[in-house]
Amino acid sequence: MTENIHTLLAKHLDKLPIPFPATESGVEIRILQRWFTEEEAEIALAMNGYPESVSVIAERLGKEHEALAHILEDMSKKGLIFRISKGDARLYNIVPLAEGMWEFHLNTNDKELLQDLSEYMDYFMQKGWYGTPTTQHRIIPISQSLDNDMEIMPYEQAEQIIKAQKKISVAHCICRKEQRLLGKGCDHLSEACMAFGTGAYFYIENGLGREVSTEEALKILKNGMDSGLVLQPGNGRKVWSLCMCCGCCCGLLRGLKAMEKPACVAHTNFYSQIAADECISCGLCEERCPMDAIRMDADTAVVNRDRCIGCGVCVGACNVDAVRLLQKSEQDRYIPPKDVGEMQMRIAGERKRS
Repeated sequence: MTENIHTLLAKHLDKLPIPFPATESGVEIRILQRWFTEEEAEIALAMNGYPESVSVIAERLGKEHEALAHILEDMSKKGLIFRISKGDARLYNIVPLAEGMWEFHLNTNDKELLQDLSEYMDYFMQKGWYGTPTTQHRIIPISQSLDNDMEIMPYEQAEQIIKAQKKISVAHCICRKEQRLLGKGCDHLSEACMAFGTGAYFYIENGLGREVSTEEALKILKNGMDSGLVLQPGNGRKVWSLCMCCGCCCGLLRGLKAMEKPACVAHTNFYSQIAADECISCGLCEERCPMDAIRMDADTAVVNRDRCIGCGVCVGACNVDAVRLLQKSEQDRYIPPKDVGEMQMRIAGERKRS
């Protein structure tokens, strides 16, 4: 039987460095059917994961340039593809589910679609996001948990990441927004996801986020850290995004939490340690930990190193300075890829070897 256009598109998306894994239920096809018309799916099938001009895509499709330019622009505004503006020129490329189409539908998903996304996301996280040793995000500690004597790289400090940016947007967290629409969720900060550079331009132009100054971005960061959110920047030394995540709503953290040893999967260079003689057994660190890595044992808290992702949230929660964040040994520290391109190349190579 001939495969329909959306099934073909799903297979095409699965060839990107970040896969679009197939399920037995076919829920991933239903998601694409809700998002893409047949014409849009046909166009996306002729596109690559790297930016191309309208003329190149038009020639591949055998379509008239001007008509296709309008369609591609509409598709990018609908969050189906990514758009880069270079002067008067436009470049377009297909994107994975996440980071990509899912986040770009921040303002348009309805409750029925959210049911399908909810069904698929746990599977996608297991097989797609965490299906390779290299993932799209990493964990950096909140600044309150860092000691002055630590040798901290700029890409491990959220404040330094923000100060290095020329264009910053902030958007509502799609995880918390969707969980609230489903009658779940929490009261954590909503406007908590930042994009930088090209991504910031896309978010601002598409009405997905608003532009903020460095000073406002730093204030939002502080609010997020003070409320116990986990900092997850893009997995590169040159950072393109920064999310502030909670363990109850965030699909990434929920995926990690379901694992037996999250510390072996998360890209992190830190871990927590309890000073037993200072601990007053208040339980705040256990309550705040997004990975269930801390438990109360007799008169003190105990950290499970296999589960600790080094976010430092427990340090910020402790009122008696009984929790410290330590750096891993130099030979065990993680060095991120240079940028998003190198990250994707690493993931693509790991998929081929698996």
